[in-house]
Amino acid sequence: MRWLLDRVIIIQLWVLAALAIKNPIITGWNPDPSVIRVGDEYFIATSSFEYWPSTPIYKSKDLANWELYSHAFTKPSQAQLYGVPTGAGTWAPTLSLVNGKYYMASMTRWTYDPVARVWPRVMWVSSRDLKTWSDPVWGDAWGIDPSLFQDQATQKVYLNFMAPNNNADRIWGIYQCEVDVDSGRCVGEYRSLWNGTLPHTSSSRPEGPKMFRRDQWYYLLIAEGGTDDLHRATIARSTSPEGPWEAAPNNPILFNGAYGYDNLTVQSTGHATLFDTPEGESYAVFLARRKTNGTSPLGRESFLAPVQWKDGWPIVNGGEPIRLSQSFGNTTDQVSPPKPFTDNFDRANLDPSWYQLRIPYTQNFEIKKNGANGITFKPNVFGLSDRDTPAAILRKQKSLNMTFSAQLLPTKSGLGYGETIGISAYLSELQHQDIAVSGCVNSTGMCIFTRLMMNGTVEYDQVKLNSSTIPSDLTLHIRAQPLSYTLGYSLGMNGTKYWLKELSSSWLAFAPTNWFVFEGTSFAVFATGTGKPWPPHAPEVGFSRVTETYFEENIPDYDKW
Repeated sequence: MRWLLDRVIIIQLWVLAALAIKNPIITGWNPDPSVIRVGDEYFIATSSFEYWPSTPIYKSKDLANWELYSHAFTKPSQAQLYGVPTGAGTWAPTLSLVNGKYYMASMTRWTYDPVARVWPRVMWVSSRDLKTWSDPVWGDAWGIDPSLFQDQATQKVYLNFMAPNNNADRIWGIYQCEVDVDSGRCVGEYRSLWNGTLPHTSSSRPEGPKMFRRDQWYYLLIAEGGTDDLHRATIARSTSPEGPWEAAPNNPILFNGAYGYDNLTVQSTGHATLFDTPEGESYAVFLARRKTNGTSPLGRESFLAPVQWKDGWPIVNGGEPIRLSQSFGNTTDQVSPPKPFTDNFDRANLDPSWYQLRIPYTQNFEIKKNGANGITFKPNVFGLSDRDTPAAILRKQKSLNMTFSAQLLPTKSGLGYGETIGISAYLSELQHQDIAVSGCVNSTGMCIFTRLMMNGTVEYDQVKLNSSTIPSDLTLHIRAQPLSYTLGYSLGMNGTKYWLKELSSSWLAFAPTNWFVFEGTSFAVFATGTGKPWPPHAPEVGFSRVTETYFEENIPDYDKW
């Protein structure tokens, strides 16, 4: 009987493990999550910067499993992203319900150029179904991280956002005005609200304000400390949405950095939103990074934690740090590792999980039709290093332990030097790691080359492709692991993989000096004329299949490797 009892205990433990939520809830770079509940369903919007279509919205019924539901910006009239650098574009969406309609406040930053002095502008769009969105209404003020809050007691609508105190000092803080959502004009006093718990100086960054009401209190939840290791969430309350504000005695209510920046794997916890389930349970959704040996190639992902209330104040995760091994809730957990993703490009439209860089103004790819699977590119002069729209589609890297593989379409003729088709582990126009096919450098014929970009240093190597055309069984691979990326190729369905180059994953986790990067790594398939129009005599190029294979991650709670 002892063996039977042990078996029952094991089954019970397995059931408990299966009925739980584990972090991150949305893997791959999905920062600044904002959540809204509609009945028994939940929707999260995240930042997408220069990627198009813009601002993904995910849907879930159980808080553990999320599917891509829509994108808020799908027309150039909604978000102008022409030529924006990495890290600019659309930021920090906030979902809210105003006058019985869904609103999403966001902002657009076009450049970091201090000479151009083009500052970020706040705006909002509206929707009846969280799928199709209006053109934007532009707000009076400039700043970042806007959110709209309607006070049900007065029906007034408030715009809360991060803005400078004036155009000379530019000390950033949390500001508010009552707003007309139809015109964008401030119709009430423009006021400073509450700037958090850190010293309020020119280097302080109180941001991401989220306002909500619970019982007799109005709450103002903000992020502080920048978006790196000092990132945290703090909260204050008031009897009025206009203040004055009383800070929580347990601030910061969310801050993994308090346990050591080089200690826990989960860091940069902040930019949170609190919400309730239909059963009355409370949760916080927030961004965080998974640090592996000090860096985070996947960027900032979406996390979740339970919230308890005591004496009118929220306690996130029982006051304990956020750990990857933690499970909570009572729902079916995410499948781990996920099932493989395969795209044969056999549908009428591109899978919505693919993105382009900035807004395409020409058609640079085409899905093959008439029973012939695959995607063909219309390469232009631009490549992945240009601040424009190359002939490329990208998917966010969703796991720290996976392989991205892309099988090329065969060609009828060879490629000349500069005529290129390949794949890339892409962070920005300044840092991407490529394996591709092109005409050989200083030689005849075609070569498979690797190009590693590391803070302005480029390593280029090539090997001969013993074929005068691209064969039908050539597949390019990127093997991503927590500490490294490896580039290779294979011939044949089950052919041997030849690994050509390896580099540290840290090269896909930060920007060069004086540049910004707020995204994580994506995988790209691309073609380019490398500064020249694609020649009329060059062959049609493309891919017949893309496959992502995921493996167990086994990332520890502590960043010790």
